[in-house]
Amino acid sequence: MESLGICLAFSTLLGYLHKAIEQIADPRKPSNNTNYSIKDAVLSAFSVFFMQCPSFLDNQRQMQSRKGQDNAQTLFEVEAIPCDNQIRNILDGIQTSYLTPIFTWVYQALKSGGHLKAYQVLGDNLLVPLDGTEYFSSEKIHCPCCSSRQHKNGKVTYFHQALLPVIVAPGNPNVISLAPEFITPQDGHDKQDCEQQAAKRWIKAHTQQFKDVQITLLGDDLYSRQPSCELCLEEKFNFIFVCLPESHSSLYEWLDFLDINGELHRLQQRQWDGKQWLFYHYRYVNSIPLREQQPALLVNWFEVTVSREADGKQLYHNAFITRHGLTDSLMPEISQAARARWKTENENHNVLKTKGYHLEHNFGHGQQHLASFLLTLNLLAFLFHTVLLLVDQSYQLIRKRVVRRDTFFEHLRTLTRYLVFESWRELITFMLTESEPRPTRRTKPRIDSS
Repeated sequence: MESLGICLAFSTLLGYLHKAIEQIADPRKPSNNTNYSIKDAVLSAFSVFFMQCPSFLDNQRQMQSRKGQDNAQTLFEVEAIPCDNQIRNILDGIQTSYLTPIFTWVYQALKSGGHLKAYQVLGDNLLVPLDGTEYFSSEKIHCPCCSSRQHKNGKVTYFHQALLPVIVAPGNPNVISLAPEFITPQDGHDKQDCEQQAAKRWIKAHTQQFKDVQITLLGDDLYSRQPSCELCLEEKFNFIFVCLPESHSSLYEWLDFLDINGELHRLQQRQWDGKQWLFYHYRYVNSIPLREQQPALLVNWFEVTVSREADGKQLYHNAFITRHGLTDSLMPEISQAARARWKTENENHNVLKTKGYHLEHNFGHGQQHLASFLLTLNLLAFLFHTVLLLVDQSYQLIRKRVVRRDTFFEHLRTLTRYLVFESWRELITFMLTESEPRPTRRTKPRIDSS
């Protein structure tokens, strides 16, 4: 891909989206009303998510009536704004796969610019948690792509789920979104799809993307089964997966035997967390069979227990398997890496659901690809804001001044409701200096009033 070394400005990120849109084959039949382009439909929907405003299009209509100009045009390069129903009808027929290359392009640009160095742990590894989440649920609305669950009272709940991988690092509050994998009925399969199968598809699909870096996948106990672990190793991924006694009885029988014979390594460290002294207790062993059935994969097992020095209260306990070689010196770092798995819930799912991106809100369901397509646009909006926070100094200054995320987006929506900005850079400059935006001479965009 060209231009990997250039600055990751908003115009660059938007350019990636434009590049992907250019590859989309129009699913509409020639006889249909095609007054609105694929480009305008996708960009109009994206602007809603980027501004965190479901009523963004209504605001644009109000502003257009006063100014004769529109931020949807100047900021996002929308030429004609379709109505909400037009957008849904157009996007429903577009496969999400057209958008997934954007995640790779952004990842490659971040890597080329050295912005991923802050995420490297365990030498030069990047941590990628695998965790699914539900983003739609209804007892009435459903489509062929829905999964379903039957309740005892006879009712059926229809839902959508997706695997949302991210790059995380201990102590880093920002996660970097990677391409999602949707948990949806697969052609030729009678059983419903599941998170583990989606994870296998994602791993196979992204081997090439990460061929020149070291990736350690993180996951809960669902992933610590031999087929999943073997697939990781076949595709050149390492892993740190939760490993519970309830699901690995044979492995824990081995551990009991080794413990009785004094062959489990033990380590205790005392650490100050800024408020209190904590004890970190580690137990670990290398090369232990993962299962009783042969051939059994040999894995390395470790356990982390954190307790408070003052009263001995246990604050944390968990156990994991990995293929990273375990030593006393590695235990603090690898335990931090293992616990970073929770960032996919706290800094990813929770932010998307409760911090303005409205992940679980039904923006539109459709009968084909609409739900997944809109979710992907939402993830791209989240990714673009994360990238700007990582690389754009002006954006960083504004976010420091306006500490609360919701207040920052309130400012964005208010400004674009009453003022027209020639570009994103002009908008950011205005927020920093309160300089008057220059009048724009762009032509008036068409707006569907149906």
